[in-house]
Amino acid sequence: MEKNTRQIVAQLISTGGATLPELADGLGVSIGTVTKEIAALQQEGLVHDSGKIDTASGRKPRRYTLNPEAGCYASVDLNDKYVSLGLMDMSGKMIRQRTNVAYKLENTSKALRTLCDIVLEYKRRIPQYTDNIRRFCVNIPGRINMKTGYSQTNFNFTDRPLTEIFSESFGFPACICNDTMAMAYAEYLTACEKDQQNVIFINVNWGLGSGLILGGRPYFGKSGYSGEFGHIHIYENEILCRCGKKGCLETEVSGQALRRKLTERIRRGESSILSTRVLESEIPLSLEEITDAVRREDMLCIDAIEDIGAQLGIQVASLINIFNPDLVVIGGELAMTGDYLLQPLKTTVNKHVLNHVREDTVIRLSRLGDDAGLIGGCLMARSIDFGIW
Repeated sequence: MEKNTRQIVAQLISTGGATLPELADGLGVSIGTVTKEIAALQQEGLVHDSGKIDTASGRKPRRYTLNPEAGCYASVDLNDKYVSLGLMDMSGKMIRQRTNVAYKLENTSKALRTLCDIVLEYKRRIPQYTDNIRRFCVNIPGRINMKTGYSQTNFNFTDRPLTEIFSESFGFPACICNDTMAMAYAEYLTACEKDQQNVIFINVNWGLGSGLILGGRPYFGKSGYSGEFGHIHIYENEILCRCGKKGCLETEVSGQALRRKLTERIRRGESSILSTRVLESEIPLSLEEITDAVRREDMLCIDAIEDIGAQLGIQVASLINIFNPDLVVIGGELAMTGDYLLQPLKTTVNKHVLNHVREDTVIRLSRLGDDAGLIGGCLMARSIDFGIW
């Protein structure tokens, strides 16, 4: 695909639709050049004329969008307990989802085969779409190199790129993406204001990660491993992190840290509606149980969540001072506790961020919730398909 064509598609992806003058202005080329490119894209069936739009005066310009029927993109979003699968049309509308399919994420060949089986079962459920799927994205926690197709954290036991294995198994071109980066990309494209081009997404889940959108483009870093926010060395606590090092931010600010702290406090005699559950069962608490207790206004769980928010706020303040972003989005499972996490985070940020920088940055919860990763995976697949970056 030629450079101008890619840029037109990129602009239609980022705006949802544009007129010829808007496209020409965005690309810095003549309207004649854009008209020729749009005509070629229409001939291919990729671009759709969505009709004239109202203007204050003069001729009504026509608005062009990606053709919803030109193809679709699929994604599978992994976490420690289940996977979700989804399908999106060319215009960016989700058209089919299957969520919370039981799955145990392990770094084993068995877990990889099980994942492929789940995707193939999903494929059998959507025969009316399979001929139109252009690319499939797999969102995986940990360090992902999208360019080479390798995962360094999960499924890192094979010499072949994961993208080759998935492509062969699924029967579609496949790509892989870090789960938090997919969430960040979804939030940026579907839930941000047009002038918010620099976005930091914080994923507070079992672990702690971040995704960066800088200048309207995902920032992957040299090897694709950017965003390992949870593995900044902060504490001298001698707690071993999942990465194998000690003192990482994730050891005190994450879902796993929340469960550990809450369990310790209950065993020391503090009261909670989860006390009986902790003291009489060997099965560890799940994050769902803790967030449910917060919604039921359990004071110990609320206090523990607020402590996580305050500590996270100190480190978010550092990111804001460094990047001066338009927007910081807090997502992930612990974000489901809403203001119990967000308000102490904001209070701490206000204490530590430089005044003028603080005024420029909006901090809010994710607007996509549990669907962020699934949506982001499909959007990633679409952008990779067109070689947008």
